[in-house]
Amino acid sequence: MADATPIQTINMHGVQVWVKREDLNHPIVQGNKLHKLKHNLSAAGRQQAKTLITFGGAYSNHLVATAYAAQKSGFKSIGIVRGDELKNAEDQWSDTLQQCRQFGMQLEFVSRADYRLKQLSKPVQDILSRLDSAFVIPEGGSNAAAIEGVAEWVVAMGKQLKTEPSHVFCPVGTGGTLAGVIVGCAFNQWRCQVIGISVLKGLQGVKGDINQWLSEFNQDVKFPNWQINHAFHGGGYAKLTPEMVTFGQQFNASHNIPLDKIYNVKSFYALDTLMQQGVITADDRPLIIHTGGLQGGVI
Repeated sequence: MADATPIQTINMHGVQVWVKREDLNHPIVQGNKLHKLKHNLSAAGRQQAKTLITFGGAYSNHLVATAYAAQKSGFKSIGIVRGDELKNAEDQWSDTLQQCRQFGMQLEFVSRADYRLKQLSKPVQDILSRLDSAFVIPEGGSNAAAIEGVAEWVVAMGKQLKTEPSHVFCPVGTGGTLAGVIVGCAFNQWRCQVIGISVLKGLQGVKGDINQWLSEFNQDVKFPNWQINHAFHGGGYAKLTPEMVTFGQQFNASHNIPLDKIYNVKSFYALDTLMQQGVITADDRPLIIHTGGLQGGVI
């Protein structure tokens, strides 16, 4: 793996903030995706799989990261895309889907009802039945292998920082990254508050997924306090309030740190708002993880 990306110190409202610049780790398999895919790719290799199958929407960073990683690692790849309205409408495909195809991914569009069933749906079952050696990676790449990779990444951050943060912030979609951050903080023995910022509306169910993943670890592991904040979804996935847009543009201009439209603009906006509300003060030393995603568009 490449050298660790920097942890940059910036000033926000008089608070010294550590920013883990994981947007700098790779142009395509960027940010948290690199760490979530690492052990999944190794497992696929051990199983002598020929094809990786995964799931995502039309703007999924995970889909394009998997397509690129599969091509570079010698796997074929199939992406199951949410929404069959795009099946015969290539002129309406996002840049993300176009990139997936450029990296050799076969795209299969399914209805939203089938997408919710994932590999239990008939269309996906039909695809799997035609393949003799497929390795399925969940939506967002979130599974135990991903959590292991993210936890290792957070342990490496601990070696960079040498001092524990008061808070650790990261955006939340499927919950795998947040789960890995919680585990990594536990391995670092950080007594911090971990705050995940939900980027989707109605994401309450992901807390159960995270608790299930955490329950698989040794009971001697002491996890830090953690929460998911649902106040900054901006109206839903890929939706932003005008205030978020203005904040993202001003933040980039002030700090030269680009924020993507889907995830990080919401987590950084949340941190800024919590400072203005006095929840995070100058006595704190928060760490916010930039999880990349810039290929999906900068604010």
